[in-house]
Amino acid sequence: MQINDRLMTLVTGAVLAIGGATASLFLGEDAGQEAPPQTIVVASLATPSIPTASDVAMTRVDTDAIVADAPAQPDMPAKEDAAIAGVEAELIFAAVEPAKRAERDDAGTDLSEVAVLAEMPALAMPQDFSDITLTRTPAAFDTPSQPRVASNLPDLTFNIADLVKIPTVAQASCALDIRATPIFGARVTLKLIAPCHPNVVVTIKHGGLQFKERLDADGAIELKIPAFAEYSRFDIELADGTTSTVGAYIAGLSALERVGIAWAGENDTFLHALQNGADIGDAGHIWRVNPNSFAKSRMNGGGYLVALGDPSIENAQLAQVYTLPQRAEKRAQIVELQIETLRADTACGGEMALRLAHHRVNSGAAQSKLSLNLPVCGADETSLLLKNTIKDMKVARK
Repeated sequence: MQINDRLMTLVTGAVLAIGGATASLFLGEDAGQEAPPQTIVVASLATPSIPTASDVAMTRVDTDAIVADAPAQPDMPAKEDAAIAGVEAELIFAAVEPAKRAERDDAGTDLSEVAVLAEMPALAMPQDFSDITLTRTPAAFDTPSQPRVASNLPDLTFNIADLVKIPTVAQASCALDIRATPIFGARVTLKLIAPCHPNVVVTIKHGGLQFKERLDADGAIELKIPAFAEYSRFDIELADGTTSTVGAYIAGLSALERVGIAWAGENDTFLHALQNGADIGDAGHIWRVNPNSFAKSRMNGGGYLVALGDPSIENAQLAQVYTLPQRAEKRAQIVELQIETLRADTACGGEMALRLAHHRVNSGAAQSKLSLNLPVCGADETSLLLKNTIKDMKVARK
């Protein structure tokens, strides 16, 4: 019974002790009670930047009192206190926000103070510019009346003509361009280009004959001229005295006979070719009115006439050439050649000069000159007909 009374007394005392400690925890310490020891939390910040939860390292807590705001613990027996004294303190995590001193409560009790003992990075101190000396006065920075340009900038001056390329048209060359191209029928295509000589009169000389033509508005002309030599030379002279020469080798002359006349003046002059006994006006009468052509001559036989020169030119020089190709005819071909000139009102009673050129199958090329006495002005005769002046052409039967 006594044992039960003692046991009850011990239990009752323990309950009262625990209740008093609990009340002290929630109600705060008395005015005459000594303040519990302060708790120190040590934290280490890894970098000088604002710490985060992951940056805070765990550290030991050395304390002999209860951490502020922690739940109350009952007083432990003496044996348990001795055991706890030999055990290292619990691990706690420092708060992310910088530590600060806790404010006093209304009862004047100091709350636990949390201090960060780790070394914080030193803050940058303001620079001291008191020892800097100005080399220019503030007045030197006033805006000048004229804008200033740095001396080391590139020169931006330019000419608009250098930026905008205006296309220029190349001026045409004033040099003569003359070409002599051999073509079928022992002829030559003579092409003359003189860009700086539009509508200019040009004199052409070949094989003893001479005639004048007029260039077109572009200073050009193209002619088909019967050739008189295997190497035919063409001399060109413009009205301003510009001269040039061109030549060409000719094939086919051995298969034809050719004769030509050239003259100067206003007199109408004609070369008549009476083929195989034809009379004046017959189909076989080849002259300026019935010249035939190279193509017809090849198809139908007989010869053809080519007129050269421009009769509209003042002091005109003209020429006519008759050609008789050799063909496999069943009978011989005989061509009678005559020259006729008509009297003109301003060209009468004087002499007329003729130039003759011919190529024969057996004798080759030749040339000669002939003078004619024109009818007297006012006479009844209006024309002059020359027979046997040019040797007749005779082509033997094949």
